[in-house]
Amino acid sequence: MTEANTQHDSTRWRWRLLVLVILAAGAGGLVALQLLKPRPAVSPSVKQLPLVRVAPVEMREGALAVAGHGLIKPRTEVALAAELSGRVTFVSPDLVTGGRFAQGDVLMRIDPEPFRAALAQAVAERQSAQASLELAEQQLKRTEQLIAQNFLARQTLDERLASRDQARAQLARAEAVEKSRQIDLDRTVIRAPFKGRVLSEKVDPGETVQPGKELARIFADDTLEIAVSLTDREVALIADPWRTPGGGKQPDASATVTVEHGGARYRWPARVDRVEAAVDSATRTFNVVVRVDNPGARGEPVSGGAEAAPPLLVGMYATVEITGRDAGRYALVPRRALRDGSRVWLLADGNVVAIRPVIVIYDAGDETAVAGLDGTSRVIVSDLKVVTEGMPVRVLEAKARAP
Repeated sequence: MTEANTQHDSTRWRWRLLVLVILAAGAGGLVALQLLKPRPAVSPSVKQLPLVRVAPVEMREGALAVAGHGLIKPRTEVALAAELSGRVTFVSPDLVTGGRFAQGDVLMRIDPEPFRAALAQAVAERQSAQASLELAEQQLKRTEQLIAQNFLARQTLDERLASRDQARAQLARAEAVEKSRQIDLDRTVIRAPFKGRVLSEKVDPGETVQPGKELARIFADDTLEIAVSLTDREVALIADPWRTPGGGKQPDASATVTVEHGGARYRWPARVDRVEAAVDSATRTFNVVVRVDNPGARGEPVSGGAEAAPPLLVGMYATVEITGRDAGRYALVPRRALRDGSRVWLLADGNVVAIRPVIVIYDAGDETAVAGLDGTSRVIVSDLKVVTEGMPVRVLEAKARAP
């Protein structure tokens, strides 16, 4: 082997050795980095507690207010209709929608002349029948005298008796016809049967009307009433609503009727009058009728201005609050806090859940009156999938209301 070849082999081995050294250094550095890099801190897992929203429990004592809604309707409403045909000759200026009238006021007249003529004819027929009866009685009396003197046969007396009886019947018929004609004449004048107001009218002077045609609709304005639909539980809170209206020593349950008008609210005193005889077949509720005895009085302002306080009018939508019986001490909780109809979840000391049974006294919209709470706890209004007695929770505090 020559000297040049020997030198070439020596150089090649040096390069191989250098590459191996570099690879070993890289691998060692990588291992060192893995061994020396910082380890992340490991903390034990923490169980997240359920977040709940709570509301205060409001304690009250005394009578409950049973609330409902309804339309104001007349207690007495009638349709005025003609009882005979004829031409209308007079319509009262008060017989307009919203008009007022007193009992006995003449509201309308139908042309009386045809009925006066018919009455005069009936009077003449009655007078003629009266004269015929008087003649028959005189003839009967004369016949009886002649028969007593044996101048006439007994058969003649029977004929005179029959004539007298026939004349009596004709007179009775004539008197009945005269009375009927007088009634017809009286019916040409239509008077108000009570004091009240006009709901609607459909007649003008000169119009020819027929019997039974509705001419106007009127109502008595001394009393209005509202039928309020209540559940059996709500009716049970009213002190004896089944008694005869106005009867007995116990006074009728008081109530308040409230309406909104012009952005303000007004109220009138009222009282429970009766419970209607049938239960609503669809809703299974009772219609409790509340009566307002002085609806024409201006309403007492509850909120808003009172310069133009209205009277209570038919057709207004009203809120009714009936004073119920004394329920003792009870709690008001949000309706959504009631669970399964007879339990609530309370937030006890230490922010744990306490499940308590309650007795529902009255359910009114967003609030429910219940018995069985002491009023020292807050009630949970949030929905939770799983709830157990003593379960810890986190509380979401309500935001303060803007002033």
